[in-house]
Amino acid sequence: MKKSLLMVVAMLALSTVMAAFAFSSATIDNKESYLTVASTDNSLISLIPYGENEVGAKDQAVTIDGGELKIDLAKGNGGSFGIQGESRYNWDKFFQVKNNSKETVEFYMTKDGWGADKKVDVYLGGYNLNTPNEVKEFIWSSNNRNGKVTLQPGETANVYLDLYVEKGAKLQTNQATLTVHVNAK
Repeated sequence: MKKSLLMVVAMLALSTVMAAFAFSSATIDNKESYLTVASTDNSLISLIPYGENEVGAKDQAVTIDGGELKIDLAKGNGGSFGIQGESRYNWDKFFQVKNNSKETVEFYMTKDGWGADKKVDVYLGGYNLNTPNEVKEFIWSSNNRNGKVTLQPGETANVYLDLYVEKGAKLQTNQATLTVHVNAK
């Protein structure tokens, strides 16, 4: 019994010494690490405007500028025009979101801006091109919703936009930020 107790004490002492030799931090250089910053239409989660020959996209309201998706809803035939009160504008093919990663992802969108004038309602939604009947709402009547679109690797979603402009809407230019939130599933 004394031998086994002595053995336990010796093992405890040895483990205490080993714990004292354990490291508390490490720095490891890895020369084979790569980070490529790419244009938004060539990234893991790509935001892609529709081509200028697509119906509803000929005015090129959505383009790639300096590697970023740029939205100019006032763009028209040879200039910038705007939208008028008491009207509804609809972009069935606003832009696409493509999953170029190997992960299954889900995305949703939020906006900051465009809601400064309560007489302009924004409706924004999307759907996976493989399941077009499963439309998800991101923004409804200028309020964020909880709609999420799931994309398998290589799949693409369509994003649409509807604007309802009431009579008496302010004649002004509003800037907004649309944010695409993506989570791996």
